[in-house]
Amino acid sequence: MTDEHGRDEPDTDQPPRTPTLNIARQLARELVGVATVEIDGVEGGISISVTPRNPDARAFGWTDFSDELILQVGDHGGRWELEAGPEDVALLEDIARSVIADRVREVFAPGRSAISVTLADGAVETEIGGEAPAGCLPLPFWRRWSRGIQYAPYR
Repeated sequence: MTDEHGRDEPDTDQPPRTPTLNIARQLARELVGVATVEIDGVEGGISISVTPRNPDARAFGWTDFSDELILQVGDHGGRWELEAGPEDVALLEDIARSVIADRVREVFAPGRSAISVTLADGAVETEIGGEAPAGCLPLPFWRRWSRGIQYAPYR
């Protein structure tokens, strides 16, 4: 849009810069037929959810607030809160591609889980989270005796 002097006016209806939008669009193209990739606008950014058709594979998603990225792979664990710099965007993409390729394992205990993702270079990223009742402490060594799942690939 231009003003009366021929200068471009800022388009206030445009969503803010979202550094992971291209990753989401690329995944949507690559995963046709094996997963659904939904890209939705949210206040201050975008929300992406990736749902595989294979019920034995792990769904994931992220929210991109242009200066903060929140990646969620598990139900309780598996939440990465990242900045939106190039290294964090690369980590988000690496984790996403690792989940798609079946390099993700989840260990469950009551009210908590631990997600471990093996990245392309062999490094392992683990995030633990939970929603236990107030005052409850996790049982010792819960990740050793709890039920674990190695998720299947998308393809």
